[in-house]
Amino acid sequence: MNWLEISVRVDDRETAEAVCALFDLHGQGGAVQEQILLDEHQAPNGASSPIRVKTYLPVANACDAQRRALESELSDLAKRYHLTPPQFRELEEQDWAYAWKSHFQPQRIGRRLVIKLTEQDFSPARDDVVIDLEPGMAFGTGLHSTTRMCLVYLEQCVTHGDSVLDMGTGSGILAIAAARLGAESVLALDNDPTAVQVARRNVSLNDLANVVEVRNGSLMDLREISVPSLDGITMNILAEVVADMIQQGLTSYLKPGGWLIAGGIIESAELSVRAAFDRAGMAISARQQEEDWVTLCGTKSRPAIRSQVRGE
Repeated sequence: MNWLEISVRVDDRETAEAVCALFDLHGQGGAVQEQILLDEHQAPNGASSPIRVKTYLPVANACDAQRRALESELSDLAKRYHLTPPQFRELEEQDWAYAWKSHFQPQRIGRRLVIKLTEQDFSPARDDVVIDLEPGMAFGTGLHSTTRMCLVYLEQCVTHGDSVLDMGTGSGILAIAAARLGAESVLALDNDPTAVQVARRNVSLNDLANVVEVRNGSLMDLREISVPSLDGITMNILAEVVADMIQQGLTSYLKPGGWLIAGGIIESAELSVRAAFDRAGMAISARQQEEDWVTLCGTKSRPAIRSQVRGE
């Protein structure tokens, strides 16, 4: 299958977040970000590196109306943010895959997690937890800081026998990591059919089909699924989506004392997510930041235990 790549260049994280939100809505597999490395003559002192944001549409289904809608919304966005006009190019799938595979090396994240491509040779240490990955057209290679931070917290939070929900699973990397770290059951949800297909393939590659169930759906669908009380939830999406899902009752599926890992939060939107945590009775237990990206880990409060004294 051939793919239409749509890309724009932006100068800061806030603009990148706005473009990502648009591409997540319209693109197949969501948005992809690449840091553009400049040499010392191109980059002013203290300036951050520009970012290229991309998304993809299958050429077979990418009608002119979809492209025009994207161009129109990008034009509206350019009235509020500084971004370049969109660039379009058609790629064969193997060309897209080669573009990032040629630079991808096994990634060690946290103390034990290692992310590698299926075909790469790697000699693990005794305690290493190795994940084989073929991201395809879905977000989640382990290279982006939001994914790395979520993986670090998963390593700290998951205990043997846990039941976990991965909301917006993308490539399935967080769901697979939870299973590899000892979770007994993992439900991975995504409302993008391409992501679901990719995640299922990655779960199969890691021989975890008996632990990880990948389904097409989102928060509304949880009400129709027989979901047990969860020990943990992970979601690496967008700040607005994280806050909205919490407000709509996502944490009601957690056991008292259960944990929630929320990534994809741009620093300027952190307060709104913290407010959602607080309203849902989630105490923030840890925070991590890389550049402008923040990941929060929270714990659901336990009901107060009332003691009764005789004679009262």
